[in-house]
Amino acid sequence: MKVSIKSLGHEYAGVIQYYQHSFLVQGSEREYLASFFRDSGKKGLGHVERLGEKIVALGGLPTVEPATIRQATDLKEMLRQDLELEREAQAAHLAALKQLTGEDEAEEIALRFMLEELVEAEQRDIDNLEMLLASRRPTLTTKEVRFKSA
Repeated sequence: MKVSIKSLGHEYAGVIQYYQHSFLVQGSEREYLASFFRDSGKKGLGHVERLGEKIVALGGLPTVEPATIRQATDLKEMLRQDLELEREAQAAHLAALKQLTGEDEAEEIALRFMLEELVEAEQRDIDNLEMLLASRRPTLTTKEVRFKSA
């Protein structure tokens, strides 16, 4: 199978995990983070639809089993769990890309493009979650910025 069933399982898990986090998030952050988690789940559902349709179009049977779903009640732990799942999904998509053999050029180009789009979407999610977790902070070279008058 040219589209990894692991890719679909990770996307299923993402939908469920993000929605579970939207239900469990508490405190002053709930107002905006519940929506963030739900929106992330909806994006994942779009990935599920694309992958499932492509698996069937290629003559395969889509899995019904999600990857591991994690849950937490601590916000930072939720974000860490989501970051881990996004990295796993990206790795599954990259593994599927490596399986392409070049047998049917038109089909392979379309499949490569779809998988590359999924890899890029996962990278955006990874970057966003890393910023939310403040795992990568910009380095300031100066604390003041002065603009020159024109």
